[in-house]
Amino acid sequence: MKPSDIEKKGFSHYVTRADKEAENLLVEGLQKAFPDIGIYAEEGSQIEGEGRFIIDPLDGTHNFMHGIPHFCISIAYEGNSGIEMSVIYDPIKEELFTAQKGKGAFLNGTPIKPSMIKRHEQALIAIGFPPSAYHRREKLMDALKELILEVNSLRWLGSAALHLAYIAAGRIDGDIEFNLSPWDVAGGWLLVEEAGAVITDQNGGNDILKGNIIAGSPDIHQFLLDFVRKKGI
Repeated sequence: MKPSDIEKKGFSHYVTRADKEAENLLVEGLQKAFPDIGIYAEEGSQIEGEGRFIIDPLDGTHNFMHGIPHFCISIAYEGNSGIEMSVIYDPIKEELFTAQKGKGAFLNGTPIKPSMIKRHEQALIAIGFPPSAYHRREKLMDALKELILEVNSLRWLGSAALHLAYIAAGRIDGDIEFNLSPWDVAGGWLLVEEAGAVITDQNGGNDILKGNIIAGSPDIHQFLLDFVRKKGI
């Protein structure tokens, strides 16, 4: 990737030409197919309509910039009853995660379910901590010193949407994320719930799009929720 293909948006926050081109392509296609539905996308596309598509054209931009093959496209449709449909696509692995409210969650058309792990000491936990959450860094780093001794292992994979898709598919047992934007979490939210896992905000509530979330199989979610509350992260 050429330096001219990368633009700095803020502290440790970048956008690439691929982000912008992908968003333009997605917005154009969705507007053509669904002209009455609004758009809310990461790189600035905002269109009013009946409901809205919440779009992250490239979740995992830092991975993409460094040639790490772990990133995705995330699209969710938010209607009157909340998130009603979602799609997360990993172009490297050619994995398409889909969910429709009340209809289940799928990977390339095959139903998926969350992990059966019940004991936190056996669990693989993902962490998401973007630069916008760095004001929490002291509490988080202190908490991780304890958490790493409580669980089997920790992962920091660089794509919140794929973290949540992997919760739905049973690849990750639990996930803690802070200071996400709506486009980071909208697509994964429905996938997690339709697969049979649990996702809440850090207080155990439903303010998912505010971006401080805990997700996982039921037992692991409860362990992580209790842990975050105890540590006051």
